[in-house]
Amino acid sequence: MATKKQPNVIVIIADQWSTKMADGSGKPGMLKTPGIDKMAAEGKRFENSYSSYPLCCPARASLYTGLLPHNHGLIDNEEIIHHQTGEFPTPENFLAETETMGEAFKRAGYDTGFFGKEHAAGYGWRGIDDTGSFSYTGGGYLAEGSVYDQVFAKDAIEFITKERENPFYMTLSFINPHDICKTLGGPVGGKNISDAIFFCRNDDEKYLRNEERKNLPENFHDQYIEGMIKHEDYMYKELDDLDENYWKQFISTYGLLVENTDWLVNLVMNTLKAQGLDEDTIILFTADHGEMMGSHRLIAKTVFYEESAKTPMIIRYPAGVKAGQVDSDNMVSTIDIMPTLLDLCGIETTDKMDGKSFKEGLVGEAVTHEETFCENYFSRMFRFKQYKYVASHVYEKDYQILIDLENDPKETKNLFNQPGYEDVSAYAEKRMNEWLAQETIGLEFNAKNLVSKAS
Repeated sequence: MATKKQPNVIVIIADQWSTKMADGSGKPGMLKTPGIDKMAAEGKRFENSYSSYPLCCPARASLYTGLLPHNHGLIDNEEIIHHQTGEFPTPENFLAETETMGEAFKRAGYDTGFFGKEHAAGYGWRGIDDTGSFSYTGGGYLAEGSVYDQVFAKDAIEFITKERENPFYMTLSFINPHDICKTLGGPVGGKNISDAIFFCRNDDEKYLRNEERKNLPENFHDQYIEGMIKHEDYMYKELDDLDENYWKQFISTYGLLVENTDWLVNLVMNTLKAQGLDEDTIILFTADHGEMMGSHRLIAKTVFYEESAKTPMIIRYPAGVKAGQVDSDNMVSTIDIMPTLLDLCGIETTDKMDGKSFKEGLVGEAVTHEETFCENYFSRMFRFKQYKYVASHVYEKDYQILIDLENDPKETKNLFNQPGYEDVSAYAEKRMNEWLAQETIGLEFNAKNLVSKAS
């Protein structure tokens, strides 16, 4: 059983949070995010943190299980699996029988709570005693985060302030800034930005704090690399006719959603301090994935551009982590969160996880994660050193893409087998093929092909 010496654990998840807009660094040009900036100043920030699969359900299930999507079974969003197969994903058909993070902390004697968006087919709720005012698992509709996130934060604060004998594990999962998903016209949401938040409607109206609206990203006019996206996807086809003012309006709306979410993060941190719990509580901030936000004139997530695949990873733990550190060496992933938190708390787990603890890199300076692999429904990514290698299958054609992030941070050139990159290309291709063979998977997932365990 747990003792009072074990730390409390709080996992805060934002949905669709772009590290290009806010990463806790407080660098010029970033949005105003005093909450995560303070967390980073008092903890450690990881600059190379990636989503296991830049889509809500697959990434969240990875966080709660430490498993890659092809092993936990959520290879697409739960509603898509239900639509394609006629079955909602459960342990009886498509999901893995594995101990979740909630179950592991409960087994160790922790009080457990989960407040906010689950959207992981129940993995996040397993082992949870308190789910607050209501249980929410959907993909999110227009302005739901702006309505519900305050309720989730209130529930979390009430959970933190309860008198208890045991330590606690809590997830606070915000919907926002995911509301941005539903603000385009056409098939994405059927609404426009002014339907979500009534501002920035014309060239003259200012952004928040009477500022000019946000600028377009540096790579806005750079064409995407062939093979990086499925360009006939419904969410891309409607973007060509949008003018630059509309894009700036879109980005400014997203900025409001990010900053409001950060305000709630700050509220939780202030509550911890007021309760005298901030010194011996591990608090981790991350996201399920990022948001393209106009880079290469694209929106949303799923693809392996940095804007989409990268996630914030900030951990504050005064009793064990030195303040103000930045780790730019370890390549950490969503799958590594569960083993790391259990390791920090001295909790053993009997289940095999794909993720590995990065505790040594967190409490010290060890480099334990030199590479990471990520998945989506049509491609795989291998991230190592300064490089990103993507193998994809797009409309019956195979692609191999190598990007040198140090020399091409805007991700505009495919350098695979180009002069000077032959050796690194050969290594990346070999390593990817080894990993695919080890995992017994190919380059595509299709929920239509899922076979129920009961069949």
